[in-house]
Amino acid sequence: MASLDYHPRLCAVTKNLSPDFADAVRKVERANYHIAEFDAAAERYFSKRPTQVTMTPVVRRGVHGFAVGDRLGFPDKGMALFIGDIVHNLRCALDYLITACAVHNGKRTNSTEFPFVKAGGRKSDLNKGIYKARDADPRAEKLVWKARPYPRGNTLLVALNELDRFDKHRLIVAVASQVEVEVTTGGYNELPMDRLKGMRRKGRTGFMPVKEGYELALAVDMHFRSEIVFARGGPLAGKPCLPALKAMSGAVADVIKTFEDEYGTIAFARSLPRT
Repeated sequence: MASLDYHPRLCAVTKNLSPDFADAVRKVERANYHIAEFDAAAERYFSKRPTQVTMTPVVRRGVHGFAVGDRLGFPDKGMALFIGDIVHNLRCALDYLITACAVHNGKRTNSTEFPFVKAGGRKSDLNKGIYKARDADPRAEKLVWKARPYPRGNTLLVALNELDRFDKHRLIVAVASQVEVEVTTGGYNELPMDRLKGMRRKGRTGFMPVKEGYELALAVDMHFRSEIVFARGGPLAGKPCLPALKAMSGAVADVIKTFEDEYGTIAFARSLPRT
């Protein structure tokens, strides 16, 4: 996708329009750049095969099975920094929409932002927060309501706001590594092939019990399906990070498009990817 930065003529036209939503689109583009960086960093980490499985069953509490453990440390802080940058850019993109409308309306912008209802709140609570868009115009307020930034409304936008709030107050969004392990065992001494599956998260010891008669069998093949998920105690706990981040980016792009359509500005948001 071509960035707005590479279309100076279009940008010049946009600057003559009011309100100007081009900066909001740029923020989403920046978030998408960090999403691609996050994806590449995860691929590099998992390509090193950080999870290992014992070649033969071990005994734990009288049960034979394959033990699953770590061969490499998980760079959770580094991966979480990507997410902090992503959610902050997406959250700022929404603020830029309201700020642009306030500028268009000839009002101040220092206290203007896109209102949200926190997790656990109700739709009616948006009435209390809509004052943050008071320096925009009634059309902007109508579009905020249309975006449904409240629980049981647009859950992706609510999660985005919560993640950005977590990142600002806790310094980092917690993530974890999750690996689905598949081991094929048997294939000799007249043992038929058997396939075991297990799920393991970073920091927990995995164990995959074997059937009776497979106590001395070998692991003849292994497969790993790995992903990074949001950790417990925060928004989207247990959900895979990459698809969630892409979906939040698409949700913000959709909101920008509603503003562009309403105000008749150049439809830059149409070029942003959706999930």
